[in-house]
Amino acid sequence: MPEFGVLTLATNSDYLKAIGLALSLRVTNPDVPLAIACSASVAEKAGRFFDHVIPEQAGLRGFVHKVYLDRYSPFERTLFLDSDVLVFKDLQPFVERWKGRAYCACGDYLSEGVSPFGLDRAMVLSKIGKDRLVFIDGAGHAYFEKPACVEVFETAREVTGHYRELAGAIRYADEDVMAIAMTMLGLSPTPDQDFLARYLSARPGTMRMDATAGVCEFIAVTTGRPFAPCMVHFAANEAAVPYTRQLLALFKKFGVPTEGLWTQGVQDWWAWNVRLPVHRVASWARGQLGWA
Repeated sequence: MPEFGVLTLATNSDYLKAIGLALSLRVTNPDVPLAIACSASVAEKAGRFFDHVIPEQAGLRGFVHKVYLDRYSPFERTLFLDSDVLVFKDLQPFVERWKGRAYCACGDYLSEGVSPFGLDRAMVLSKIGKDRLVFIDGAGHAYFEKPACVEVFETAREVTGHYRELAGAIRYADEDVMAIAMTMLGLSPTPDQDFLARYLSARPGTMRMDATAGVCEFIAVTTGRPFAPCMVHFAANEAAVPYTRQLLALFKKFGVPTEGLWTQGVQDWWAWNVRLPVHRVASWARGQLGWA
């Protein structure tokens, strides 16, 4: 079993993003082995960009695959990254910081409020008998080591099996599930915020990004200071045009056909700029009118 590697998941709707992740890692971490867990149809299209192709487990859907990462990973020490991530730095310094931990992700703690997926934190804390809940929303990554991580994932699978009892009739989210599992087991998130960023972390007009050269620098909105993250997570389609441009540049650099990238980019732009705002307005209206 290889000692360390990067694992991702991909579907027929996001396999081009997984290829982009692999290419960005070839730029910045050329010696790190890469693995993808996916269906046979995705393997035919994206498998050649990875060192290991793992068949996805039958019967699982959507985010539930993420509570089976321990079974998918062919590595002793694994960094999992969502497919919509680009990497801009050497991973080794970060991995060395996390070495020896069963499971971790960048985050913090919260005791109240509602997660982006609808999880009432105070309610869950009262049910599991804890004072504060791990918060890793939007992380897009996780580091874990075998065999110590098995307990974490087994707990996450148990939480998944009883999710409605714990969380109520809300949307299933692996981030909330893993946060609950980490909290139950007393596993703390890591404060290494220099590891990750979102595109919207940058003050408008300050982003300097070139995935083909491993460059990402900007002035952070929160601190007003220069920031150079290791990776950027393009979650929830929030920066479709800049992301698509980075993918196009990576594909061209490595001589990979770019067919389908702009179509994907337009779909992502529509989802963030049209479909999501309409959904938010509709949700607000239902609440104002008292509709179920």
